[in-house]
Amino acid sequence: MLPERPISDWIPLSLKEAQKRAWDEFDVILISGDAYVDHPAFGTAVVSRIIEDEGLRIGIVAQPN
Repeated sequence: MLPERPISDWIPLSLKEAQKRAWDEFDVILISGDAYVDHPAFGTAVVSRIIEDEGLRIGIVAQPN
């Protein structure tokens, strides 16, 4: 069984998840029609990790209504 990873390992999908990283706002929000999967085969995950590596606080809105 894989060890549990803290929610802060993933890109936040909500302000509540961002607050667990002690953020009160985002620098960049990506909106994607696809589900968020944190894997290099998914473009949103790749782009968000590149932006995050630049030091920006990023959030993702996946599959908006």
